[in-house]
Amino acid sequence: MIPSVRQRYNQLFSEEKYQAFLKDLNRSFDFKLNFRVAETPIFVPRALKEKLIQASEEIIDFLVAKDLKKLTENAIPANLLVPNETEHTLFLALDYAVVKDGKGEILPQLIEMQGFPSLFGFQDFLGSKFRQYFEIPAAFSNHFGLSTEAYQDKLKKVLLGDCRPENVILLEIDPMKQNTAVDFIITQQLTGIEPVNLADVQREGRKLFYHKNGRRIPIHRIYNRVIFDELVKRSDLKLQFHLT
Repeated sequence: MIPSVRQRYNQLFSEEKYQAFLKDLNRSFDFKLNFRVAETPIFVPRALKEKLIQASEEIIDFLVAKDLKKLTENAIPANLLVPNETEHTLFLALDYAVVKDGKGEILPQLIEMQGFPSLFGFQDFLGSKFRQYFEIPAAFSNHFGLSTEAYQDKLKKVLLGDCRPENVILLEIDPMKQNTAVDFIITQQLTGIEPVNLADVQREGRKLFYHKNGRRIPIHRIYNRVIFDELVKRSDLKLQFHLT
């Protein structure tokens, strides 16, 4: 989207580099990706970056409004309501399309948003691999100015809170069968958080546990990746606790 940067990137691109890049992605965590990885990142100009930030801030302003729950109280089916939820989501991922208006001006348009981090570990890893194999100008950042070290440190602190890594789990349905399994592996290596299948969680009273290496480990904090749309379709799941 920045012609000079795009032209330079394309000139230095080769199929050999791309294949070596893909091989490294698959080899780094001994896990073959089951989704396609683009040949290039997007080089976003400053004007569009500012529009993306503005759009995101306007969405967030709405989400943190005091009357949000009343305005959206009928948006979630009653059987999917979660008791004792916090006032606001800890994470927010906003996916945008880029369109042109009637005057030909480039604008962001929201496609979807989700209240949990999707691929936050993999995208950091992917950004570093793009820099390793391709020509990425030093002034460009995939973390809005944060260094990789600062980004990883922030992600780790937010996910772990004040808990020990073994007492925090990444909760998913068959996590290693998900398309995003590579992200779970990266997150585990970065934070120590164990990916745990929902069906493997045990409950005793108000306490939850999981097993690892023959040990029964208490769960104090959950990084939830379970999507309810998928969960309600899985009548085959044998859970050791009730969802309601």
